[in-house]
Amino acid sequence: MKKNIIYFFIVSFVLLASTDLFAANVRKRYFNRPQIGAWFGPITPVFKTGDKLEPNLGGGGFFRYNLPIDSLKVGFESSYQKFDSKGVDELQLVPAYMNLLYLLPFNFPVRTQVKGGAGFCHVEMKPDKISQWDPMFSAGVEISFPAGKMANIALRIDYMLIFEKHIEGSKNNGHVINAGVSLYLNLNL
Repeated sequence: MKKNIIYFFIVSFVLLASTDLFAANVRKRYFNRPQIGAWFGPITPVFKTGDKLEPNLGGGGFFRYNLPIDSLKVGFESSYQKFDSKGVDELQLVPAYMNLLYLLPFNFPVRTQVKGGAGFCHVEMKPDKISQWDPMFSAGVEISFPAGKMANIALRIDYMLIFEKHIEGSKNNGHVINAGVSLYLNLNL
């Protein structure tokens, strides 16, 4: 009888442990699907840019696709950001950029990924109606957790550097930090 109880506990432990390992593997497979999503949250100009512009709310969308290396993704992101200004009346930014995302190799229910990218940002200043495309760079971190098989919810922080020093007479670049909540869907492509 004592041997049967010990045998029962050993078999139960092995089954529960293997089920948990399998569940973690399934969560990772869902996360490693192509993703489409949107984010919303505060957008804050920093450094010298923060002296001239007021923080506001912004939002954007993104699409991500897996690379052959399991922990890497390539993504395309765009957003809309509008700032009231202490100088000009209004500044609108529409960044469009590609980024590379790296999933950190920690096996937790939440997934942490770092990202970096480059692209262009459409800058429009009002009332002067000056608009131009400037090169930009981005870096960020995202912490996400599954909200079922098809969706993930994430907290994200991105830093954007809008490179304006290439313009004659410009002394400063634009610096913006985006923070927000993302909701994205794991696609079956």
